[in-house]
Amino acid sequence: MFIQKRFSLADTIIYLILGLSAILIVLPLWRLLVISFSTQEVYMTDPYHLIPKSFSITEYKRALSSIGGIVKALLRSVEITALGTSISMILTSFGAYALSKRDLPGRAIIFRLIVFTMFFGGGLVPFYVLVKNLHLIDTIWALVLPTAISSYNLIIMKNYFASLPPSLEEAAKIDGYNDIQILFKIIIPISKPVFAAVSLFYGVALWNDYFLAILFINSNDMFPLQVLLRQMIIQDLVTAEVGVTTTGSNIEQFKMACIFIGMIPVLIIYPIIQKYFTKGIMMGAVKE
Repeated sequence: MFIQKRFSLADTIIYLILGLSAILIVLPLWRLLVISFSTQEVYMTDPYHLIPKSFSITEYKRALSSIGGIVKALLRSVEITALGTSISMILTSFGAYALSKRDLPGRAIIFRLIVFTMFFGGGLVPFYVLVKNLHLIDTIWALVLPTAISSYNLIIMKNYFASLPPSLEEAAKIDGYNDIQILFKIIIPISKPVFAAVSLFYGVALWNDYFLAILFINSNDMFPLQVLLRQMIIQDLVTAEVGVTTTGSNIEQFKMACIFIGMIPVLIIYPIIQKYFTKGIMMGAVKE
């Protein structure tokens, strides 16, 4: 026997709002794909079309034509993202575990100082001078160490650790475990949701970042994928500005193709850890 569920007016309004929100989120990505596969004639006729009227992979071929440079930049981005995320997760977990201890001396002051850094920065010039004095210019460390810890991610992980039952640590201490052993053998294994969520935050930020590379990297061989794609787009725009037209050059389609190429790794990884993502965020948001 099936019981038909009745939807109230409030439920209907909520579903309509959520459905509209989903459409607004998906629409830019859909338009990006439609334009990237469009021909120049179709785009010039109707720049705002949302229904595919043509199919062309010309701009993807152009973006990947310098396959050696693309692959090198892609591997560099993977290296930066993997190394940076690993370092950030280690440092963040150490800091979050320490701050989750209620008996930590000066805990309230330390926490307020961390929150303070979320709203007030030290400035770009002192930031650059500090990295230069540490001899990190034109090295991969300039892209991963200065932003190794995010205050926001630290707070999420700290709240998650604080929400775990104290009895787990008490039992571990009875068995002779120290704090480091408790963190690695007890806390981390049962904290997969928050680790998945925070690692995704760090990974996406490192993958999408190009500002630090532009600021600190001088060698073209060290440029990550995002910087290389940005240079290709700028070069195409400059070429169009000076009136030199490359055969088959479609600036808007080329930009959209480059953007989508940079998004592919994130689109592949996110569904894999999505089941942990929401749980980690919700539990990390619990206030003590």
